[in-house]
Amino acid sequence: MKISFLFFYLLLICFINSHAQKKTDSLVYYYKLSKDPKEKNDLARVYNFYNKHKDLSLKEQNLRNAVYDLRVMASVQRKLGLLSESEALSVEALKLLGNLNIKGNVTEVKIGVYNHLGIIYRELKNYDKSLEFYNKIENIVTELEDRVTVINNIANIYTDQKKYKLALNSYEDAYQKSLELNNDIIEARILSNLGLVQSKLNIPEAITNIKKALGIREKINYSEGIYTSYDHLIEYYKDRNNRKMALLYANMELDLANVTKRTTHLENALSNLMDLNDSPEVVQYRKLKDSIEESRQLNKDNFTYYRYEFSEQERKLRESKLENHRMILIIIFIVLTFILLVFLLKTRHKKEKLQQVYHTETRISKKVHDEVANDVYHVMTKLQSSFAVDNTVLDNLEAIYTKTRDISRENSDIVVDTNFDEVLSDLLLGYKSDAVNVITRNISKVDWNSVSDIKKTTIYRVLQELMTNMRKHSKASLVVLTFEKTNTKIAIGYSDNGIGCTVKKNNGLQNTETRIKAINGTITFESELESSFKVKINV
Repeated sequence: MKISFLFFYLLLICFINSHAQKKTDSLVYYYKLSKDPKEKNDLARVYNFYNKHKDLSLKEQNLRNAVYDLRVMASVQRKLGLLSESEALSVEALKLLGNLNIKGNVTEVKIGVYNHLGIIYRELKNYDKSLEFYNKIENIVTELEDRVTVINNIANIYTDQKKYKLALNSYEDAYQKSLELNNDIIEARILSNLGLVQSKLNIPEAITNIKKALGIREKINYSEGIYTSYDHLIEYYKDRNNRKMALLYANMELDLANVTKRTTHLENALSNLMDLNDSPEVVQYRKLKDSIEESRQLNKDNFTYYRYEFSEQERKLRESKLENHRMILIIIFIVLTFILLVFLLKTRHKKEKLQQVYHTETRISKKVHDEVANDVYHVMTKLQSSFAVDNTVLDNLEAIYTKTRDISRENSDIVVDTNFDEVLSDLLLGYKSDAVNVITRNISKVDWNSVSDIKKTTIYRVLQELMTNMRKHSKASLVVLTFEKTNTKIAIGYSDNGIGCTVKKNNGLQNTETRIKAINGTITFESELESSFKVKINV
């Protein structure tokens, strides 16, 4: 279309006069590439180039050049089928055109932007908006060729709306004016459009005008125009249920599309052939496809122009969304704080409960020692002074006293706040005897001062129970305990060479597991009959 070409041409001249040769060469190169892309990523390259150039133009306050950049970018997006995005860039160009800082005649610039928006809104089926921009162009164009083109475009919109009488008047006006131009391409275009609308109104001259336009196009070998003529002839004969002639031109259209290799032509030609296939399944498919496509197109966001007019409303909406985001963040913060508080309270409760258990054990230990053990000891003393007492009774009482003393020691208070490595060593080496050798490794290399008292108490009790279990049941001659501190964890390994056992969580083992879990640690047992007994602790 001359309007679009003239717009680009004039702005290109402005660029050539205002930029260095290297930059001009780049602009010319990418402009040509936008018109005739060769590779699949060419349009993306064009878009990126003009997007960067637009930012530079705005930085230099060269708004005319920025409008040109936006126009090329919008054209690229339209070619990619991104109609709403193309619309948005064109509206952005309109904003710049409304800026008073643009000096000089901007008529041709406006024509180019208005024309692009007219095309976009037509493709979006927003016909009223499309007509609005074409009418704006008609009011400012001065060249006859431009006027003929815009009247033809207005008639196209009326045709899309099925307002055939309005379209007929506009095409007739455009055709009469086109005869003054002596331009075969323009004359054939309008004559073919006129013939199509005449066919919709059952005017006899319709087929004559369509075929006359085809003859002009064939004479100058204008393949794109010939393709359009075939399309009009197919529609003409379909409207009259002349399937034979419609198929004839549909096949000619497909042959031409295969020559030109234009995918849009191929798709349309195949679609026409499918329409002429009267299979019920094909008919159903076409109706469904058209319905879905129309619904999809109508639901697209094509109201960028209106958003431009009501930008204040958009601003308030953004502020409202921002406020909602703030509220969501506040709610999330409150929820997370609540969860953290519950976790801390639960941890604190667990620690207090564990501490209470140890206090209870210590209290019971003291009571066993002060009352039960002492009473047994006094009974033994009295019985020893009596000559008639059986020694077996004394032996049994002594065994009871020993067990009572051991229970008291096992649950007595533990000093863990200072020199814990020595306290722990004393405990473990206390189980060493002529029959059992106890070896500890790296116990003093652990920084026990960084370990909480509750953890140290738990470690002490668990190792105490393991060693007691070894002495009572394992028949081991060697026990090895290793200690290792990594980051915030302490790894303790226990192994003996005793007779082993089938691991069952009896009271002793169950107690160790319960204690370790209470401080969020883990304990695992490895043993089989007639084999060693191993324990791994991580706290």
